[in-house]
Order: sequence, then C-alpha cells, then structure tokens
Amino acid sequence: MNEITNTTFNQNQKLDESSSGTLTAYSLSDFQSKYDVLVHTIPDGLVLLKDEKIKYSNKHFADLLGYKIPEITELGLREVIAPNDLEKVLERSKKRLRGELVPNQYDIDLIHKDKKKIVPVSVNVGVIGSGTEKFQFVIIKDLTTKIEIEKKFDRELKLQQYFMDYLPDSIYFKDLDSKFIKANKATLTKMGLISFDELIGKTDFDIFGDEHARLAKKDEEEIIKNRTSIINKIEKETWRDGKITWASTTKIPLIDENNNVYGTFGITRDITDLKKAEIIKEALFKISSAVTAQMKLSELFGFIHKTISELMRADNFYIAMYHQVTDTVSFPYWVDKVDPQPTEQKAERGLTEYVLRTGCAQLINEELDMKLREAGETSLLGAPTQIWLGVPLIVEGCAIGVIVVQDYSDPLTYGEEEKEILTYISEQIALAIDKKYNDEKIIEYSEELKELNASKDKFFSIISHDLKSPFHGLLGLTRMIVEEYDSMSESEIWQYIQIIKESTESTYKLIENLLEWSRLESGKMKFNPALQNMFMIVEDTRILLNQTARIKNINLRNKLGHQCFVWGDDTMLQSLIQNLISNAIKFTPAGGSIEVSEKRFDDHIEFIFSDTGVGIKEEDIEKLFRIDVSFTTKGTAQEKGTGLGLALCKEIVNIHGGQIKILSKFGEGTKIIFTLNKPKNN
Repeated sequence: MNEITNTTFNQNQKLDESSSGTLTAYSLSDFQSKYDVLVHTIPDGLVLLKDEKIKYSNKHFADLLGYKIPEITELGLREVIAPNDLEKVLERSKKRLRGELVPNQYDIDLIHKDKKKIVPVSVNVGVIGSGTEKFQFVIIKDLTTKIEIEKKFDRELKLQQYFMDYLPDSIYFKDLDSKFIKANKATLTKMGLISFDELIGKTDFDIFGDEHARLAKKDEEEIIKNRTSIINKIEKETWRDGKITWASTTKIPLIDENNNVYGTFGITRDITDLKKAEIIKEALFKISSAVTAQMKLSELFGFIHKTISELMRADNFYIAMYHQVTDTVSFPYWVDKVDPQPTEQKAERGLTEYVLRTGCAQLINEELDMKLREAGETSLLGAPTQIWLGVPLIVEGCAIGVIVVQDYSDPLTYGEEEKEILTYISEQIALAIDKKYNDEKIIEYSEELKELNASKDKFFSIISHDLKSPFHGLLGLTRMIVEEYDSMSESEIWQYIQIIKESTESTYKLIENLLEWSRLESGKMKFNPALQNMFMIVEDTRILLNQTARIKNINLRNKLGHQCFVWGDDTMLQSLIQNLISNAIKFTPAGGSIEVSEKRFDDHIEFIFSDTGVGIKEEDIEKLFRIDVSFTTKGTAQEKGTGLGLALCKEIVNIHGGQIKILSKFGEGTKIIFTLNKPKNN
C-alpha cells in the first residue's frame, strides 16, 4: 500500500481548547459526549485506539467490517488487520506513541467479520490526549470502490494494449499536424520499422509516396476541421520504393475533455491480397471481353499493357511474337525508357528467346543473367536490367510469344508474387492475342481473296474484251485488203497497213504488260536486286521513246544525277520507267514537257516524274493503281491504253520496298512520285 507522510493531526495535538485558552486532557467519555453526533454523520469510519484495542467506533467503521458497534469495540487490532499489514501497523503505533516520526497516512487491508473478505482502506492516524490518556485517532476511508475502478481501468488498459499489440490491423494516433504520436506493433511491421522512436514525429510523407501521402493528409485535415469520420475507405498505398499495397481505412477525430480536437485516430486493414484477387479477376474479364470487342490487334496490345499496369509496375513493357515458319521474333508492342523498338529479327540467344525455348516463366536478376550468359544460354541484347520478368504466351502447348516487364534500376520491383500473377493471366492473354491475330488474318485473307478474285475477273475481262476487240479489227482489215486488194490504191493499202501496225503494237504492249503483271502476281518473276544507276536506266528509256515524244513536240528531260544509284532489279526498273514515261507522253498535249528529277534522303531516293499533261480528277487517282477497277482513257492524240500500266508500276515499287503516289490537278498536269532504297554501302 502507498504511504503518505502528511497527517491531519500532529502527534501531540489535542482536539479541544477551553475558553481560557489552555489545553485540557481528553477522556473517552468527553469525546463521546461532544463529538458523537459528528462522527456518526461523516461518510468515513472513525475509531479511537488505546493499547492496541478499539475503544470507540462510529457506525460506518462497524458496518464496513460487518460488525455492530458493541461487537467491534471489544476487538483488538490483531483481529481486524490483515496478517500482511499487522506487524507494520503495530510497529508504527508504538513509535507514534513514543513521539517518533512515522507515516500517518497509508493503505492497509482489514479483515471482514466473515474472515473471508478483505477490505482495502486508507487510514489517517493522529494522537490525542497526553500522559497515560493518549488515544490514537484513526479515520478510515473504504478503498474497495476505488480499487475496483482502478482494477477495471487497468484491465481496460491491458485489454486496449492487448488489442494494440495483437490485432493484425495497423492502429495509430496522429496530432493536428498529422504526425504519428502512437502506434501498435502491426503498424511498425507494415512500415518496416523496429522501434516506435523511428515512427514518432514522422508523417505519411516520410513513409509513403507523395500521391498517397497527399490524399491521407487531405482526409485528416477534413476530419479535424469538420469533426467527421471516414469509414472503410479503400486506399491505394504507393510506397516510396514504388511498391503498391491496398488498405481499408477508418479514421475518426480525437476529442479531449474540453471538446477540442487534438488529432486523429486510425485503423488500417491490409486488403492487398483481396484487392489483387479482385483486380486479377477484373483483368481477366477485361481481356476476355476485349477479344470480342471491335478493336485492332495493336489496340489489344495497348489494352493488355494498361491492364497489367493496374497489377504491377509496367513502365518498361513489351510483347514479343514468335514466327515458327521463319524462326523470327517480332516486337509488335514495345514501351521502354532505354532501348528503342527492335525490328523483326532471327531468333537468337536473348532472354526473350530463352523463355520461348524453356516454355517457362523466368524471373531473372543481374546475377542470374550473368550466369546464363556464362553458360551460353543467353547473350546480352540491349541495355542490361536489374530485374527482368518474362512469361510465355502458350496456346495448345506451343509458345506463340512472350510478355515482358523489366526494371533498369530497382532489383526488387518484381518477385515471385508478380511472376505468379503474370503467369496466371498469361493464358487468357495468349488466347486473346491468338484469337485476335487469327481474326485479323481471316479479314486480311478475305480482303486478299476479294482482290484476287477482282484481279482475276479483270484479267479475264481484258483477255476477253481488250484482246478480242483489236483482233476483230485486224481480221476485218486483213479480210478487206485480201478481198479488195486489186481495187485499192497504194495509199489506201499503206493507210490500212499503218492501222494494222499501230493496232498490233498496242495489242503486243497489252500482252506484254499482262504477262509481266501475272508473273509478278504469281511470284514467277524473280526479284534479283543489284546496284543500279537510275540515270542510265532513265536515259536509255528517254532515247528509246524520244521519237514518240518528238511526234507530239514534247520536251523530254532527264535531270537525274549521273551517280544516282539504287538497289533494285534491272528488268523490273526498266519496265517501271518505260511505263511511266510512255504514260506521260500519252497524256501530255503537243508542245508540253516531261521531266524526271530526284530528291535524296539518308537511306532512299525520291523520284519525281512531272508532266504538263491533262491532269487527273481527284476521284480517279486511286483507280489508277487497281487492276480490279476498269479505268482507262485515251491520250491527247487518241492513243489507247491497257489499263494495267500504273498497277504494274505499283507492284514493282512495292517489291522494291518503296512507295508510290500521284499528285495531280485536272487540267494542270501530273506528278508521279516513288521511292527506291539506296544501296546499303552508299
């Protein structure tokens, strides 16, 4: 029991003073007669002790121990004081009567009449009287209720601490500046701290990334200002190291006894696993839904990237596709902060190919990467990374590609958890990509089939009509000459022969273009590229067609540089140039001009064939390159066309990896522009 050295009564103090001012000795009967009414009305117990015996007791003390007053005044201290306190009380009593300084206020345990119940009390002892008539005057205060309250409070504190220490949820208190002032062990564990000293005085900005810290601070300011609460708010916690967790948070204001807010109290439950399962489920649903959505394959790749970004960091992300027929790997989707997007390449010894070979997900850090290279399993392609995670895209047991995330600076960005997540959703991704890829191939093949059928129809139309018509004319002319030869003049015969010549040349050119186009379409015309001087090819064609141009008084100029080299097939390029110049002569009126010029770029040359001809209507330009659309017009001198020339030119340019386009205004002339690649060593 606590001992208090203050006392209400000094050891030799007397309780009464006569009117003359002199102290008089007290007897027990004096005390009873003067103070009996008073002592029976005070709420505490009161006794007078002499020679370790109770000489007087008020009703409160007797009731406290379960006695009647006559019973308790027959008892001694040894019968009412608990054994653990008895010797201490008797020793102090003796010293007090001798005038020694001892504590006058302290706590002890008393014994109830039933001998079972212990009654805790606080006593305040004084001495009255003098000589042989000294009494110890004792005021007894019942501590039972106080101790029960203290025990209850202590139990509540222990219970609170128990919950604080053993609940898996983070429990924390913050001041008005959102600084931590108290937290439980779970909070320290979650934050990776060892002691409370590491946390006290810090804010969320010292623990989390700015995004989450700002939102938490805003919430707490709102709670403090408006005395509101937030209940089970779902929060995305972004940590300073980039890690992402999810939590359900409840926060309330802390209010003191004066009704002032002095901070906030929060409970945060980690729901990362639950949220990730929910996000993964949602991701799978999104990906499966995307398959049936009206989006292109490239859009699907972007959608997959966005979906994975919701599950883990994906700043550096790519999808690689394996092409078994050519044994090549392409990278149709590539987002990377360091390396540029690679072109389709032969399958080599990169990490991507390692995943394709093993058919297993691979989590490769810097150390494992080095071991794989030393073992000859892989070789370094691009910049080295700190952590690389690749998962195969498998359809019907075959790896059709790889999906990859990587980090160049933090080796802890990806671990087994991310590997499991990516592996789990990879099957759905593979099926989605494969289906979308096949859908696009079907559409592509369908379009090609339509074009092929249209080309076939056009081809047979040309054979049945464009070839049949001139032969009808030829047959008619030759029959007329044979039947009427004797009656025809020499000039008439010459005129008919000239018509036959022109018709034959036109038909021959048509057959020549048809055969060349069909060889290109069927792949029978071999592409044999070599170093070609375009100046010489154009010049040879200019000389060949110069006589035709002179007939119409057309100025035909070759303005190419003498060292204008490209990489191409000689036969195809001659056919290309001859068709373009013949076409220009055909649609340029007398007195006009045709010019061939160039623009040089780093890896290719742009060739411009300009004429001052009749021009082309805008709606007819696209028709010129299509064999499935019948479009042919007569030249300025009524020259006939085959309808195949520019379609053939487009095929030749495409085979050479170039592009061709037409710029024209009706009545103002035309420019046909195409590109050819430079030789690789020039």
